[in-house]
Amino acid sequence: MQNWVVILLALSYLALLFSLAWYLDRRAKRKQTSRLNRWIYAMAIPVYCTAWTYYGSVGKAVNDGWEFLTIYLGPILTVPIWWIVVRKMIRISEVQRISTLPDFISSRYDKSLTLSIVSSVFIAIGIIPYISIQLKSISSSFDILIYGNHVLARSRSLITDSAFYIAIILAFFIILFVFRSIETTDKHHGMMGAIAVDSLVKLLAFLAVGVYVVYYLFDGFQDVFARMDLTQVSQFQEVPKTDGMHWFFLLLLSMSAIILLPRQFQVTVAENTSEDHLRTAIWAFPLYLLLINIFVVPIAIGGQSLLATDVDPDTFVLALPLYYGAEGLASIAFLGGFSASTGMIVVSTIALSLMVSNNVVVPIRLRRSPMRSQYPIQARQILVFTILGLAFLYYWFISDRFPLVSIGLISFAAMIQFAPAVLGALFWKDAHSRGVLYGLITGFIVWAYTLVVPTIVEVGLLPESLMTEGLFHWSFLKPQALFGLDLPQVSHGTFWSLFFNAAVFLGVSIFREQSAKERNMAEFYVNIYANAHRSEEKILWKGQLVYQDLLSACENILGKRRTREATEHYRNFYGEPLTAANQVEPRFVNYTERLLSGAIGSASARILISTIAKEEEIENEELVKMLRETNEISRLNTELRLQSNELQRKTLALQGANERLQNLDAEKDDFISTVTHELRTPLTSIKAFVEILQDNSEMEQAQQEEFLKITNDEIDRMTRLINEVLDIEKLESRDSTLHLEPVRPYDILEKTLESMQTLLEPKNIQVEHLGSVDHQKLRIMGNPDRLNQVFVNLISNAIKYSGEQKAWIHLIWERTDSTLKLGVADNGAGIDPNGIDRIFDKFFQVRDQTRKKPKGTGLGLSITQRIVQLHGGSIKVESELGKGTTFTLTFPIFQSQEKHTA
Repeated sequence: MQNWVVILLALSYLALLFSLAWYLDRRAKRKQTSRLNRWIYAMAIPVYCTAWTYYGSVGKAVNDGWEFLTIYLGPILTVPIWWIVVRKMIRISEVQRISTLPDFISSRYDKSLTLSIVSSVFIAIGIIPYISIQLKSISSSFDILIYGNHVLARSRSLITDSAFYIAIILAFFIILFVFRSIETTDKHHGMMGAIAVDSLVKLLAFLAVGVYVVYYLFDGFQDVFARMDLTQVSQFQEVPKTDGMHWFFLLLLSMSAIILLPRQFQVTVAENTSEDHLRTAIWAFPLYLLLINIFVVPIAIGGQSLLATDVDPDTFVLALPLYYGAEGLASIAFLGGFSASTGMIVVSTIALSLMVSNNVVVPIRLRRSPMRSQYPIQARQILVFTILGLAFLYYWFISDRFPLVSIGLISFAAMIQFAPAVLGALFWKDAHSRGVLYGLITGFIVWAYTLVVPTIVEVGLLPESLMTEGLFHWSFLKPQALFGLDLPQVSHGTFWSLFFNAAVFLGVSIFREQSAKERNMAEFYVNIYANAHRSEEKILWKGQLVYQDLLSACENILGKRRTREATEHYRNFYGEPLTAANQVEPRFVNYTERLLSGAIGSASARILISTIAKEEEIENEELVKMLRETNEISRLNTELRLQSNELQRKTLALQGANERLQNLDAEKDDFISTVTHELRTPLTSIKAFVEILQDNSEMEQAQQEEFLKITNDEIDRMTRLINEVLDIEKLESRDSTLHLEPVRPYDILEKTLESMQTLLEPKNIQVEHLGSVDHQKLRIMGNPDRLNQVFVNLISNAIKYSGEQKAWIHLIWERTDSTLKLGVADNGAGIDPNGIDRIFDKFFQVRDQTRKKPKGTGLGLSITQRIVQLHGGSIKVESELGKGTTFTLTFPIFQSQEKHTA
C-alpha cells in the first residue's frame, strides 16, 4: 500500500477525533448534558486495551498459549469490588478535588511533598516504557502496511519513522483540547468522547479481522482448531501447565493495573461525572474484554498455520489480511491498532504531565518564588513534549527490541507498588506516611533491579556478568534469581518488590505514631461516606493568615473571576469568611486549599498556603476533642437510626400480626362453614331416611336394614366431627396431660392398619415397613389411644390424597441413641408449597387441586401435632407436588429399653 494513503488514513482519523473532541467540549460549555455520558464513560475505561491487547495478545498467545487471558481475567475479577473501592476513590477525589494518583496518596498521608514527588517520579519511570511500546506498535503497523509482511524492523532513520510524527501530533492534540485551563479537576468531555470512539474502533476492527480469519480463511471455529498444525501451535492443545504461582502473579498484576494505572485513574476516577455511571461500566467493561478476546486464539492459529515463520506474531492482525490481498480490511485493522495506541498515549501523557507538574515542578517553583496562573499550564504543555520525547527515546533504544507484552508487564509490576498505599488510604486508619514512602522506595529499587536491569543488560548497556554472577559477584543477588527464588522473570520481580514494599509499609506504620493532621485525614478517607458532606469541618487547620494574602494567592493561580465566584459561593453556604476578631475562618482556609488543589495539586496547595500563613501544629488533644464530638454525633445518629429501625420492625410486626389475624378470621369462617356443611349433610341424610322408613312401613326387611346402617354411619360421622372439636379444645387447655406408659408403637400401628383395611383395599394401597432397626421391640412412653388417633389421622390422609394406581404407604423406622423416628410416606398428590408452612395450623385445610372445597375440617393435623408434643416429641412434614408427602414423628425412647428387650 502506498505510504501517502496510509498517512492520509491516519491523519483523517485523527482529524475526526479532533472534530469530535471539539464538538463535545463546545456542548459541555453550553451545559448540555447527554444520556450518552454513561456510555462514553463506560467505553473510555477500555483504554486499558492498548496495542498490547490489539497486537500483543496474539503474540503472547503464540508464545505462551492461554496465558494471555490472565491480563483480562484480572480486571474482570475486580469488577465485584468496584462499587466498594472505585466508588470510594471517586467520592474522595470529588470532595478533595483530586485529579491524579500521587495527589490521592499524598492528600491522605499528611499532604507530604516528599511522598508526592517520589510517587510522581516512580509512576513516570514505570509508565514511560509503556507509552514507548505504543509508539513501537504505530511504527511497526505503518511499516507493515507500506512495505509488507516480512518487515521485521523499521528503518533506523528518525526522519522516516512514523512514530516520531505521531508523537508530535498527539502532543498538540493534548495541548489544544486538555491543557487550556489551570483547573485539573475540570472534566475533559472532548477527550473522553475521543477515547470512547477509540475503544469502539479498535473493538470493531479486531472483530472484523477475527471474522475474516475464522469464516473466510477457515470454515468456522471448528475448522480452525481441526486444521491447525499441531507441531506449531501445540500450546493450545490443553490447559496450560505453567506454574500456578506465575498465573497468580499475572492475575494480581492485571487486577491492580485496572485501578492504579495513571490512564485508568484518569478516566475511571478523575473524569467521572456521576458515581451512578459505574453501574453501567461494571457490566459493560467485562463484556468488552470478552468480545475483544474471542478471536485472539483463532488469529494466532491462523497466523502460525498460514504465514511464514519469520513473521512477527505481534503483527498477525495486520499480516493475515495483507497476505491474502484484503487491503481494505488491512486498513481497518491498521486503524484499530492505531486507535488502541493513540488512546493510551493521550490519556497516559495527560496523567503523567499533570502529576509531574502538580507534584514536582510547581512545588519546586513555589519554594523559590510566587508564580502566576500561566506557569502551571506552560509547565504541563512542556511536560507533554518531554514525556513523549522520553517515550520515543526509550522506544528507539530499548523497547523496539522486546515483545509488546514483556514491556507492558514491567510497567504493570511498577504500578502494583502503589497497591499497599492506596488500600491503606482507603481502609486502614493507622497507615503512616513514612511507611508508604519507605515502602515505595524499597519496592521500586527491587522492581528496577529485578525487572528493568535485565532489559538494560540485554541491549548491552550493562555487563552480562551482572546476570550470571550477581551484584558484587554474590550469586544470591542475581536479578532474575534473587535469594535463590526460581520463578518466571515477571513473577519473580513482582513477588520480591511487593514483598519488601508491603513489609516496610506495615512495619513502619505499626511502630510510628501519626500526627494529628494525618490521623484526621485517615478518619476522613476511611469514613468518606459519613464525612463527605462535612469536609470543611472535618479537615483541621490552625494558624494565622491575612485574608487579603489568601485572596491574592488564589487570584494568582485561579484568576480574579474564579476567585470571586468561589468566595461568593462560600458566603452563600457558610457565611462570612472572617471571624469577629477579623481572623480568617479555618473552614475558609480549608475551602481555598481545596480550590487550589484542583489547580496545582494538594502538595503544591499546602506549600502555597504555608508560604503566606503562620500555621501552628494541631495538638492531639484538639484532634481528640474533634473526634469525640464527631463520635458523639455519630453515636446519636446511630441511636436514632436504631430507634427508627426498631420502630419500623415493630410496625412490620404489627402489620404481620394484623394480616395473621385476618387470615385466622378467614380460616375460622371457612372452618365454621365447613363444620356447618359437614353437620348439615348427615342430618339431612338421617332426616330423609327416617321419613322414608316412617312413610313405607311395608318396605322390605333388607332395604330397611340398609337405610338404618346408612343412618348409623351418618350419626358416627357427626360424632367424629364433634369429638374433633372437643379434642382440640381439651388438648389446647393449659392443664392438659396424658397418662403415659411404656408402649410399642409397632403394635399400635399394626392395630390401626388392621382397622383401616376397608379403606386401603378399594385403592389397592400397599403398606410396607422400612428400616434396619428392630422396630417391633422399640418402646416409648405413650398413650395407646392418642397414638392410635395420630396414626389414624396420618394414614387416612395418605389414603385420602393417594393416586388411583400403584399407590403405596411406607412406614420408615429409624433409631438414634435416644430417639425413635417414624416416617409415614406416600406417593400421593403432595402439598402446595404455599400452604406447607401452615399445615399444622388450626382451621387450615389443604384444598384439593381439582375442587375448591377442602377435604375434612382442618383440625386433624393440628390435633396430631398437639398429641405428639404431649408425648415429648415432634412432627415435621416434607412434600413435593405430584410426588407425595412424608410426615416424620420423633419420640424419646423409653429409657429402660434395653432391660425390656433383653
